Amino acid sequence: FLLFLVSFLVIERLNISVHQFYAARNDVNVMYSSARRLASKVAAYTRDEAGDKAQQYRNLIMRRLLVLLGSSTYIVQDKALSIAVIEGESVEGHKREHIKKRASVHDGALLSEKDPLLRNRRLRHSVKTLLELKDPMILTLVELKDPMILSINLHAAIVDHAKYLDKPILIQHEMDLTQELNSYINAYHTLTQMSSAPFPFPLLQMSFTITDVWLHTLPFALASTIENGYVCALIVFFIHFGFAGINAVSNEIMHPTGADPNDFEIDSYRDRTARGIQGDLSTRWTNLNDRDESSGNNITDDFWIQMTGQDMNNHPSRKPLL
Repeated sequence: FLLFLVSFLVIERLNISVHQFYAARNDVNVMYSSARRLASKVAAYTRDEAGDKAQQYRNLIMRRLLVLLGSSTYIVQDKALSIAVIEGESVEGHKREHIKKRASVHDGALLSEKDPLLRNRRLRHSVKTLLELKDPMILTLVELKDPMILSINLHAAIVDHAKYLDKPILIQHEMDLTQELNSYINAYHTLTQMSSAPFPFPLLQMSFTITDVWLHTLPFALASTIENGYVCALIVFFIHFGFAGINAVSNEIMHPTGADPNDFEIDSYRDRTARGIQGDLSTRWTNLNDRDESSGNNITDDFWIQMTGQDMNNHPSRKPLL
């Protein structure tokens, strides 16, 4: 009977952890893909705008989107900050402590300094040095703000397109951009809830307690039925390895958005998405070779030759119409 109870608790805990793991993976994908799609759609919808004010609009969207991306990524990875955001606390209240903790990596004696004036001076010096070194974490912390406020600012920038563009974005395109922002924020909220929501404690406690008691009393039960001590020890080892291993896997994948080695590489996802956003919005988007699409030839000569081994005379756009 105890075997069925232990199996139920262990498998149920593993099932919850796996479900949460794959749900978090999906939300991470939605969050970063929505940010990239938003940038690419802004680039596409403003492709005919070549003026300085149009580029100011793209730069405004890029700036606010990158700050939103960095802040939300940092908060999702930090359990304490996620709890603070869910409970409605100000991010600014936690920001200084995180900056101080990061600056202490550069100045090891910072946290042990007792004089407040000297400690603040060393803190400013460490932050300035890290900013000059372009430390990615300190750059994120300096710009860290509540993602909900940042999303409102980004939404305001999206709908202000008429102030920058000679030909305003169509209403359906504006709604499309807003939908991408909503998808991003919904995924971010789900991830913060996963980071801050604790695993059901009764299930966790019962799983560990009953499993440990059963595994430590199992050798005495088997010893009475198995005369060969080596065989008994081997059976106990594999049973212990299986149940303890499942518990360890459940514990490892319980919160996959942290900074542990086996968690998602969220910093890498953020950096790749940020580079894509900068590439989309830093300049006006054009065709591959800036040719008119109406000609039917938007593939560069070098690309065509490299991919097909044929010269451009064989390109479909050069063939006569039937």
